[in-house]
Amino acid sequence: MTPDQITTDDDGWGYRTGARFVDPPTWEKHAETVMGRRNIHIWPLVEGLILAADNQGQIIDYQPRKFYEGPLSDGMRNEDDAPDWRLAYDRFAASVLPMFLFQMVEMGLLATRGNGNSVDYRLALPGGEGA
Repeated sequence: MTPDQITTDDDGWGYRTGARFVDPPTWEKHAETVMGRRNIHIWPLVEGLILAADNQGQIIDYQPRKFYEGPLSDGMRNEDDAPDWRLAYDRFAASVLPMFLFQMVEMGLLATRGNGNSVDYRLALPGGEGA
């Protein structure tokens, strides 16, 4: 991405220029279409991020381990898994998860901002009037 492809608003959210903020139901309806079939490897993140987001589509004070072992696990659990089944957060997850989240920022699906010692995310969709 180039600097002209990123907008930073007055609240510190950085997002792909032209993206708009959306709530979880709207994001769920359109995010996989934006990602396309060739990005099937990050589709599980859609479900996890939907579960982690509040009603405005914000994930404040994102914590990778809590997200991975909580909402992402909940989104990936199937009928054959025990109710207490959880993904194991390890070095591999710690190295690839941020890469996939940044890929979603590049696609216009997430906004991000610093939050002191943490980061916040916000659900977005590319195209549309401002965020």
